[in-house]
Amino acid sequence: MAKTSNEILEIVKNLTVDEKIRCCALYQDRFGNLPRYGIAYRSCDNPSGGWCEYFRLPREEMEDKFWGTCFPQAAAQGATWDPELAYAIGEAQGKECKNQDVDIILRPGVNMKRSPLGGRNFEYYSEDPWLAAEMGANYINGVQSQHVAANLKHFVCNNQEYERMTTNAVVDERTLNELYLRVFQLVLEKSDPWTIMSCYNKVNGKWVHQNSYLMDKLRNEFGYRGLVMSDAFAVHYREDKVEGHKCGLDVELAEEDNHVHFLRDAYHNGEISEKALDAIAYRVIECFYKIHDGYMVPEINLEAHHALAKRGALEGAVLLENDGVLPLDAQKLDRLAVIGAFAKAPCYMGGGSGHMNGHTLDIPTDEIDRLMGGKPYAYAAGYQINAGFPPEDTPRPDLVAEAVETARQAGTVILFAGYPYGVESEGYDRTDLLLPKSQRDLLDAVLEVNENVILVINTGAPVDITAYNKRVRAVLQGGYAGEASGSASVDILFGLAEPGGRLPETWPRRLEDTPAYLNFPSYPDTVPDVVYGEGLYIGYRWYDARKMEVEYPFGYGLSYTTFAYSDLALDRTETDAEGSVTVTFRVKNTGNRPGSDVAQVYVRAADSSIHRPVKELRGFQKVRLQPEEETTVSVTLGRRAFECYTSALHKWVVEEGNYEILVGRSSRDIQFSASIKIHSDEKVKLFSPQTQLGHFLKEPGFTEAIADQPQEVRDWFDEEKNPILPLGVAIPFGQFGEADLGQGKLSQDMIQGVVNKLNQG
Repeated sequence: MAKTSNEILEIVKNLTVDEKIRCCALYQDRFGNLPRYGIAYRSCDNPSGGWCEYFRLPREEMEDKFWGTCFPQAAAQGATWDPELAYAIGEAQGKECKNQDVDIILRPGVNMKRSPLGGRNFEYYSEDPWLAAEMGANYINGVQSQHVAANLKHFVCNNQEYERMTTNAVVDERTLNELYLRVFQLVLEKSDPWTIMSCYNKVNGKWVHQNSYLMDKLRNEFGYRGLVMSDAFAVHYREDKVEGHKCGLDVELAEEDNHVHFLRDAYHNGEISEKALDAIAYRVIECFYKIHDGYMVPEINLEAHHALAKRGALEGAVLLENDGVLPLDAQKLDRLAVIGAFAKAPCYMGGGSGHMNGHTLDIPTDEIDRLMGGKPYAYAAGYQINAGFPPEDTPRPDLVAEAVETARQAGTVILFAGYPYGVESEGYDRTDLLLPKSQRDLLDAVLEVNENVILVINTGAPVDITAYNKRVRAVLQGGYAGEASGSASVDILFGLAEPGGRLPETWPRRLEDTPAYLNFPSYPDTVPDVVYGEGLYIGYRWYDARKMEVEYPFGYGLSYTTFAYSDLALDRTETDAEGSVTVTFRVKNTGNRPGSDVAQVYVRAADSSIHRPVKELRGFQKVRLQPEEETTVSVTLGRRAFECYTSALHKWVVEEGNYEILVGRSSRDIQFSASIKIHSDEKVKLFSPQTQLGHFLKEPGFTEAIADQPQEVRDWFDEEKNPILPLGVAIPFGQFGEADLGQGKLSQDMIQGVVNKLNQG
């Protein structure tokens, strides 16, 4: 059934105008809807084909529904730092979609985590574009290997849920390109998603789907040729619909209703051309034939997919604290107590479009029963679980009292905590970083009577546990790790597996420390413009620049073994802007257990002429080693690793200078570094007569640019010969043609000549 480009063009040529217009919106939840050609296809958030049982009902009541695999959600996948695993999960979800006639799965989300309060952060991989792009691109490639379209979203700056349908993200040009657009650009360089979803919000005053700057970036600079759809009901009114389609939007994700009427009217009024409609119809039809090209519908092995989900949960679980109590030995445990209702009803996913009904849900207490081999242990719920959007937090002093008595008599306590379903969800943001009060009351009470507590947390984003993490013996963050999260956590606690995860985002000490604290809207304020006042500095970039202590840094995670890094080498010490450098080093497992570590490579611009983050992730590799095993890690850094965006020239450049290559186990645990010199004539800024003198003095070519001037002029601009020069650095260079400050008036031709020389390099 595959079609060539010419065959698709022939179909488009034969369509009526009304058929072309009908391609621009959904009809009865279908794309395309061209009955003459048998074209119609559908999208869904997950492989269940549109059915979402948000509040888990008894299984027997839902036997006629598809119970697919709930894999770890994006944040938990990001914690694996394993792009190959992201591919495998995408491939498995693609098979389930194909089996259930889902043509487009509305994933992955790669938006940056600007604030840990973001209600949808569990659906996004990381606070860093490099990690998010690697994970997202591999997931896309996995999904589309099964001839199911992945949907890259949300383009762009969907960094909050509160007022997401009306808010305007105000972002400076450099920040927009280096962070929020960059992740999409990197994904598109590593994959070819057949569909992309634009977001609800405006960016710099215009809805994204009709923002010519952003859509031009996507279609032309990034070279995207696939289908662009809006988020559901994100296209608001007649002019919005028309402008969106003229800018590059293909499909409005809403029932056609007035859409067709408006576009037909716009076409007959000359507001939208048939050529634009032809381009939309082409992309809609092309996507259909990519999906339906004769690929056989696969049989799905839910047991194998469950095993893959468990592998993901193990690889993404992050051990935050351990004073040596873990791993536990079931045979030596005396008077074990398991506390927390999540031990019997785990929370393994967030709300909204990230939802997926799990086929096989692993229960922690079932796994503990198995490992204890019939050896008794005590259990107490400790708190009541409520689900909702958002759920209530119900005080239960009776459950706390029962848990305290259980803990008082225990030798070791495993306490399960986290967020009930709906605390983190599409549609709204969190208002604080705290665990539910019922759980905090429980922790305070239990720790009063027993300090031998192991804390297991399941949340989709950072939480403030600073009141407890140094009082308990160990902390394991399991994340929203899908249907196998219960057995994965228990396997790690009892040493059947190692904690393979590393944090894909920084855990701050206080909400007030976070980058967007004063610029992230919170209830009940109405904030039409959300100013991204922190600029480039989100996540670890912010905490590094401010030299601020954090609770757990980006890339952090403990292991049950130890690792040694050695023998850092670069294959060259100099290159040009288009060159590359290969970084190699050795990693050895120096402990007595198998384990994995994530070797992280950061780049620092040592002498940039503009402000840049202290360091930025530019490569990583997960290594798995047996005791005493050693391996060589090799990471090649090309042009992309050294670029910065210059708003003065509206483009990416590589500035000449020295760059440090930093190799570490987290953003705060740098093992060693090396330097490379990059030669480049690319500029990051433009000079003009209104540019302040200080910028000229810092430019390496300035001395040469004034070499033909009289000696008194050259001496005046030489700080060794002119002690008052620092007083003039804030004066625009052109003013030296207006006033004689001791060097004689400069001619306007001389001033412009110097400017031209510097701008030409």
